[in-house]
Amino acid sequence: MRFAKSKALALIRSSHPIPCLAVALFSGLLAIGLGLPSERAGLIFTAVLLQQISVGLSNDWIDYERDVAANRTDKPTVSGLVKVSWLRTGSLFALALAIVTSLAMGSSAVLVMLLMLLAGWSYNLGMKLNWLSPIPYAVGFGTIPIFVGMAATEPFWVEPWIVMAAALLGVSAHFANVLPDMQADKLTGVRALPHLMGQRLSAVVISLSALFATLLVVTQSRNLPAEAAAAGLAATVLLVGIASLLSLRKQPPRIAFFLLILASLVNVILLMLGA
Repeated sequence: MRFAKSKALALIRSSHPIPCLAVALFSGLLAIGLGLPSERAGLIFTAVLLQQISVGLSNDWIDYERDVAANRTDKPTVSGLVKVSWLRTGSLFALALAIVTSLAMGSSAVLVMLLMLLAGWSYNLGMKLNWLSPIPYAVGFGTIPIFVGMAATEPFWVEPWIVMAAALLGVSAHFANVLPDMQADKLTGVRALPHLMGQRLSAVVISLSALFATLLVVTQSRNLPAEAAAAGLAATVLLVGIASLLSLRKQPPRIAFFLLILASLVNVILLMLGA
C-alpha cells in the first residue's frame, strides 16, 4: 500500500502539480471575473488543468534521456519511481480528456484548446532548445483569456490588452523557470533564449515583462478601484523585484518561478476586481 502511494505521488510530481494547479486556478478565476457562471468556470478550470497535466507529463517523458544525462535525480523518472511509459500514457490520456471537456463548451473552445495544447507540446518537442523558447509560453498564457471567452455560454472576444498581459506573464514565467536549470541544460545542449541572453539580461526580461503586464491591467481596467490598483502594483513590484534578484544568484532558486506565479495571481485578482 505504501509502495503504491509513493508511486502515485511520484506520478503527480511528474506532472509539475503547482504550476498546473496555478494556471488552472487563474483560468477559473478569470472566468468568474469576466462574468461567467461558476459551473462554466469549473469546466474551464478542469479543461485547463487537464491540458496542463498533459503538457507537464509529456515534459518529463520527452526529457527523460536529457534528465538522465544531467543526473536529474529530482525527477521521478530518473530516480526510478515512475516508468516513462506511464508518463506517455498519462499525458496522452489527459490530452484526450482536455479536448473532450473543451468540446462540451463548444467548437470554438475546443479549437482554442488545441492551440493551447500545441503551444505546450511544441515547447517540449524542441522549441525549448533554441531562441524560440519564449514563444510557446507567450502563446500558451496569452491564449488562456481567449479560451475563457470562447468557452462562455455565449462566446465573446476578450479585449486585446488582456491577451497581451497574459502573454507577458508567460514570458516572465518562462525565463524564471529556465534559470535554475541552466547548469544541467549545458550538459545536454539546451540553448533556450534565457541561456543565450545570460542571467543578467534574463533578470531584466523577468522584471520588465511582469511589470508591463501589471501596468496594462491597472491602466486598462475600467472599473478597477484606485486603491486596488495601487496595492496590486506595489505587490507585483515586490514579488517581481525579489524574483529578479534571486535570478541573479549563481544558482537561481526555484522559488523565483513561484514568486512570479504569485505575481500572476495578483494580476488575475486585479482583472476580477476591474471587470
